[in-house]
Amino acid sequence: MSQPFEIQFDFHLGPSGLIIPLKATAELHHSEPYYRIENIQLAGDNPAANHAPVLPEFEIKRVEQDSTATWVHCDSEKETLLSIAAGNAIEKTMFNKG
Repeated sequence: MSQPFEIQFDFHLGPSGLIIPLKATAELHHSEPYYRIENIQLAGDNPAANHAPVLPEFEIKRVEQDSTATWVHCDSEKETLLSIAAGNAIEKTMFNKG
């Protein structure tokens, strides 16, 4: 496992048009590369406050689909708006570190 890092992303609630800004901790697991996303909080919350996560933790991985890379949930192998948003935030965070 690698060092956990914080990601921030907007979670779009489909056709409702509602967008929820979230922050979470991501950690890379190396056996079969995937990321565990945990401690998912509303972005902008007081960081000193001890809030319960707004979503349960989940695991995602980057896969090739139809010659395009996408992010899917490890358990279902399906992409969702949540897996794509969190995966894109991981890519953005990792790219900006270099």
